[in-house]
Amino acid sequence: MASRGIHVVIIGAGCTGLILAHSLQKLGIKCSIYDAEPSGTTYRPREWSMGIHWSLPHLESLLPSELWARLREAQNDPFAEAEEGDAMTIYNGLTGEVMAALPIEGKIVRVSRRKFRALLAEAVDVQYGHSLSGITYGSDDVIAEFENGKEVRGTLIVGCDGPRSKVRDLLLGEEKAKVTPIELVHSNTVVSYGDAEKARFVRSAHPIFSMAIHPDVFCFLSIQDVPDPDKPETWKFHIVTSWLGSRDPSMDYGARLAQLKQKASPLCEPFRSANLWMPEDTKITYDPISYWVSIPWDTRGGRCTLAGDAAHPMTPHRGQGLNHAIQDVFNLVKTLEALHPDGSNLASSIGEYSREVARRGADEVLNSKNSGYMFLDWDQLKNSPLMRHGLKKSKLEDTEANSVKVNGAKA
Repeated sequence: MASRGIHVVIIGAGCTGLILAHSLQKLGIKCSIYDAEPSGTTYRPREWSMGIHWSLPHLESLLPSELWARLREAQNDPFAEAEEGDAMTIYNGLTGEVMAALPIEGKIVRVSRRKFRALLAEAVDVQYGHSLSGITYGSDDVIAEFENGKEVRGTLIVGCDGPRSKVRDLLLGEEKAKVTPIELVHSNTVVSYGDAEKARFVRSAHPIFSMAIHPDVFCFLSIQDVPDPDKPETWKFHIVTSWLGSRDPSMDYGARLAQLKQKASPLCEPFRSANLWMPEDTKITYDPISYWVSIPWDTRGGRCTLAGDAAHPMTPHRGQGLNHAIQDVFNLVKTLEALHPDGSNLASSIGEYSREVARRGADEVLNSKNSGYMFLDWDQLKNSPLMRHGLKKSKLEDTEANSVKVNGAKA
């Protein structure tokens, strides 16, 4: 069984699954991809921005050249050039002074989640409306079973089905695979002010993205969409505002907007106005942020594994999720390319790939989660993974050393 003779069944058509599909098609490796959502045009209406930085070279190697050449189409600002050696600017939310300018290795490209996924979905035959219900393992194959009655036989199933992965549940059992919520209220909003002067002011902290750290509230600010660089009134912004506490499910959009503005009012400018200028009809949602510290899984003889958020769902506080997903795909493709012609090393190769993903994922899941808490504790802020590593791909560290105390207890 040469690598070109295998069939990879991909569960999940988010960014990870689509990048994997393109990379396998590029190599001539048979694959099929299934997603539970009903269609590729109406699902997942929420929007936000994502940063690609240390994984950019991997992404270039994985995508077809013609698709890579169009990456600009997915950028938040397609008119901006990604610069070598840019820095992530962190402001003191009390004073407005620059607290840190953390250098970025290489370039950073920020993309619209929606536009990036739409670009990746081109030339990939995604089978929508397929909810995975079970997996059956044979001696030399594996069968994905779907709720609509369809069964798909392949060589390897790869779960790319997100933070609450059904594949992960089936591999580990629901209890071991269950995510842990983080005790932060987390608002994730895309907004347009419809006013050129306001838009220019909100963007004055940094042309692409920056953040403010305050003892009581954290705010991340990014340009989200620039239809016309000469018409700031058309610009959209991605704003994340969070604080320690629990979400109140009884609050409606108006109550959440009022609470958000009250929490953001002590922030320095332009982060304060970015929140306070939100139109009164803005639909504020508080996202349930959670994580799962990766543990090794049984690959069933190399027949099933995980990648992306299914393997290491993490909080967004270090901007690492998409980058590690791209690393996963890069490693998996190299693993499949190196299979023996008779497939005799499938179990060992997929096992080795999976163990590395779990080790790397566990470390970054903890780094990201701890950064989220440390942003709101100035006694620990300087030791946070973000301040120590910036956006770099962190080295594997002792997870116990990464633990952080929240209200006197380890989180």
